[in-house]
Amino acid sequence: MFRGRFAFTILIFFTFSLAVKASKANMDYLARRSELLKMEDGLRLGAESFSKMIAIFSIICLNLFTATTTANLPVENSKYFQVREELIQTEDHLSTGGEVQLNSKEIEVDRIFMKYKIEELKEGSHHPSKNAAGMHFFKAKPLIERSKVFRFLQQMPKGALLHLHNTAGVSSEWIVRNLSQLTGLLRCIDQRGINILTFRENPERHKCTTQYVAVNEERQKSRSQADYNRSFENLINLYTKRPEQYPTINHVWDRFQNMFSTVKDFIHYLPAYRVYLWRLLKESYDDKIIYVELRFTTFELYDRLGQVYADEHFLTVILEVVGSFRSQYPDFLGVKLIYAINRRLETNEVRNRVEILKKFHLAYPNIMIGFDLVGQEDKGKPLTDFIEIFKEVPDTIKFFFHAGETNWYGTSTDLNLFDAILLNTTRIGHGYALMKHPILWKAVKERNIAIEVCPISNQVLHLVWDLRNHPGAFYLSQNIPVVISSDDPGFWGAKGLSYDYYYAIMSLASNQSGLRTLKQLVWNSISYSTLNKTERALANATLKRQWDLFLDGILNENQ
Repeated sequence: MFRGRFAFTILIFFTFSLAVKASKANMDYLARRSELLKMEDGLRLGAESFSKMIAIFSIICLNLFTATTTANLPVENSKYFQVREELIQTEDHLSTGGEVQLNSKEIEVDRIFMKYKIEELKEGSHHPSKNAAGMHFFKAKPLIERSKVFRFLQQMPKGALLHLHNTAGVSSEWIVRNLSQLTGLLRCIDQRGINILTFRENPERHKCTTQYVAVNEERQKSRSQADYNRSFENLINLYTKRPEQYPTINHVWDRFQNMFSTVKDFIHYLPAYRVYLWRLLKESYDDKIIYVELRFTTFELYDRLGQVYADEHFLTVILEVVGSFRSQYPDFLGVKLIYAINRRLETNEVRNRVEILKKFHLAYPNIMIGFDLVGQEDKGKPLTDFIEIFKEVPDTIKFFFHAGETNWYGTSTDLNLFDAILLNTTRIGHGYALMKHPILWKAVKERNIAIEVCPISNQVLHLVWDLRNHPGAFYLSQNIPVVISSDDPGFWGAKGLSYDYYYAIMSLASNQSGLRTLKQLVWNSISYSTLNKTERALANATLKRQWDLFLDGILNENQ
């Protein structure tokens, strides 16, 4: 009876979602959404009696098993451990990578990797101060960078990076060494006490309450340029030796969002943005990434003469930089763009931004691919506030909603997951609360919707302290579609994907998970991208070629 109710609910979910896709304009969305919420509530109520039934059934089965396998038999003849091993293997086959078949080279590379992994986990078990897998990234980073597992992952091809924000996609150390040295960079402090970096004096725009100071002059006059550079980097990096100094999620989110205000006008300076975007591509490429889907917001660029360029010009710049980068690195396959706006905006402003997106999508349908709402989800507006606007979005523009980036349960934030799926999102950003909604995670798995799991982001932004407790562990155990992503790595001292892959395989995955899991995650990044059929074939061929070279490299190192 319970299974029938569950299957019936999933069937209704799918039928409704298809109806949404077929006609965004003709539906009583909120009424149907309410029905679905009631079904999930009923499922929980039904689960209580079902769980009792399962518990009784399990006890009976265990008693029967004990009676038939161990009664009056010597221990050495018991089938207990044989059955136990079969259960473990069965569960392993159900997890991410469980069905991946390794060739002879991969089996040997897996043996090498597992040696590294088990050694590090054992060391961490005996010495908790060295247990990087269970530590906050800010404390674990030096340990990770000395890790054999990390060096292995740095060499591993990673396919695509599918969740990266433009404004925080470059390492802060590079920005300090390069962009902060550019002639003409100014700094002021606005009325909120936030440092604003810019190459133009515009007090009204920047809401400055101080005079502008030239960064290079300030650096030259400082007692120690090294100390000055460290202070400058603190403006654009959340890193601290004591992550406990951010006592609540709101404290760290406020600081995080303030950094976007600090850098926004800084990187929108046309000469700076060109080298910034090139560096974003280069840091990705150096970490064995061949394709990026980049979340961004339209912005006006400006130059040293004071000329301001309309929003359309940034697309021209992006296409020029990406084209130039690809000519130098031909196995990099390119960038596609997801238009992301702040979820705190008023409805009319969201509608205006959607119209801008539609215009850009019409001009560049294979580049401007999708839409998202970003910002602190707990404080932002729920997706239901914008349903009427979403109806107006053509089906050729895909949704990539941040949803369920919260620890709360039964609030508008985690209920955004219902709307994301009902609105046919292509992927879900974070999906941290998905595990609490059985109908939804079942639907995600059945409909093949990937979760963009960003381990370090979820830790730094206060959803989880020990990443072994991250719900991504559940998603991997259930083989729910997952792609590992980095979110805003430049704002916490990371770059590329290797750091997040470290936590994925060392903290989220089983201690016994190795190359099969890694390979599945890597190929997921291509499978769940928006590459078209021709592009996907090229991506898979490029990835396979790089993968084979990677295997040879690891084997040669370990001869």
